[in-house]
Amino acid sequence: MSLIRSLTLFSIFCWLFHSTFCSEERDLVVITVATNETDGYHRYMRSLNVYGLNVKVLGLGLPWEGGDVKNYAGGGQKVLMLREELAKYKDEPNTVIMFTDSYDVIFTAGKSVILEKFDNLDARVVFGAEDFCWPNQNLATQYPRVSFGYKYLNSGGFIGYASEVHKIVSSQDISNLDDDQLYYTQIFLDKNLREKYKIKLDTQANIFQNLNGQLGDVSLKFEDHDVKIINTVYQSTPVVIHGNGLSKIQLNSLGNYLAKSWTHDDGCLSCRENSRDLKKLPREEYPRVLIAVFVAKPMPFLEEMLAKVASLNYPKDKLDLLVYNLAEMHEDLVNTWVAEQNSAGYRSTKVISADDNMKEWHARNLALELCLKNSCDALFSVDGDVHLDNADTLALLLEHNRPILGAAVIREGQAWSTFWGAINEDGFYARSIDYMDIVHNSRR
Repeated sequence: MSLIRSLTLFSIFCWLFHSTFCSEERDLVVITVATNETDGYHRYMRSLNVYGLNVKVLGLGLPWEGGDVKNYAGGGQKVLMLREELAKYKDEPNTVIMFTDSYDVIFTAGKSVILEKFDNLDARVVFGAEDFCWPNQNLATQYPRVSFGYKYLNSGGFIGYASEVHKIVSSQDISNLDDDQLYYTQIFLDKNLREKYKIKLDTQANIFQNLNGQLGDVSLKFEDHDVKIINTVYQSTPVVIHGNGLSKIQLNSLGNYLAKSWTHDDGCLSCRENSRDLKKLPREEYPRVLIAVFVAKPMPFLEEMLAKVASLNYPKDKLDLLVYNLAEMHEDLVNTWVAEQNSAGYRSTKVISADDNMKEWHARNLALELCLKNSCDALFSVDGDVHLDNADTLALLLEHNRPILGAAVIREGQAWSTFWGAINEDGFYARSIDYMDIVHNSRR
C-alpha cells in the first residue's frame, strides 16, 4: 500500500507542477494514421527514428475512406481509428498521447523536449494552431480572443493525457467522410468542454508549427550537429513541423535539412543512408537498367558521347538500350553505333529514328513503358549533349539507392543551372534560399 500511495503522490506532484523531473517517468505514445507508405511517410518515420521516438501507425494497408482531403473537408476516419486505439490507454494516468499527421510532418526533437514544452503550456490537451479558420470560416468569431499568436485550431497535431484525449475523440458522433478538424473545433469552441478537458491552442508554435500561410514566420537555425526551425515572430522553437495545405512543397525543401538530414559539420547525412555497395553484390543481383539516349536535335561531338555510354563500367547483360534520334544528320552515326551494340551483350537494343516521326515526349514516355515491360529496376535517361566522363557514373548513381536522381549542370561563373531550387504556386521556377550555395557547390 505504501508503494501505491507513493506512486499516487508522485503522479499528483507531476500533474500539479508539471515538473521536468517527471518527464522521463511518463510514457509518450506517438500515433499517426497512414494507409500508404509514401515518400512523405518514410520521411516522417525517419525523423522519429532520429530522435528515438516510437510510433503506432494506424490504417497501414487499409483503404482510405476519409474523402479527398487535399481538396475538400474530410478525414473523419482518422478520429474513428484513434478512438479505437485509445481505448487501450484511457485508464493510464501517466500516458501522454501525441497524434500527428504523417505524410506532411517532420519531428525535430525527442521525448524529453516534447514533454517539457507540453508541461510549460499548462494544459491537459494542446492542439496546434494556425491563422486560417478551416473548414468553416463562419466559426471564426466564436474563438476565444488571442492577443498575440495564431488564433485557430489545426488538428494535424495535438498532444494530451490519454484519459482526456480518449474522452475527446469519443464524445461525439462522426463518420469517415466528416471533417476531423471541424470535429475538434466544435469541442474546443464549447467553453464548458474546453474547460472540462483543459484544452489549449499552441498559439505561439512552441510545439506545433503549421506552415500554410506562415512560411514567412520561420527560418532555419543551423547548429553544429542538427538543424532546427525557429519561429521568428514568437521566438519559439517548434518540434513538430506540419506542411499543411499549400505548404507541402516548401516542407519538402525544409526537409532536406531537418531531423539531422544535413549539417554544416557533416554535410548531407541523409544522402548516405540506405545506400548500397554494388561491389559486394553478386553479378546476377545487379539492378537491371534501361539506358535511354535522347538526341532531339543536331549535337556536336555525338560520336564521343555515344562512345562514353558504350564504355560505362557496368555488366552489359544487365542493360537494355533505347536510342531516340530526331536529327536526320545523325541517322547513319546512330544506326551504325546501335548495330555495334547489338553484339556487345546488351539484353536488348531499340532505336527510334527521325523517320518514325515520334515526338520527344512520346519517346520519353515510351522509355518508361519499355522499362516497366522489361521489369527493369531503373531508367537512366541521358540527353545527347551530356558526356559521361566517369565510366562508373551509372554504378555510382545506383549505389545512392534513391527513387530519383538528377544532375545539376551549371555554367561556371554564372547563376545559371539546371537545378530549380523551388517552385511557385503556378509550378514554375522560384529561387530557394540555398540555390546559390548549391550551384556554387559550397553546399552538397
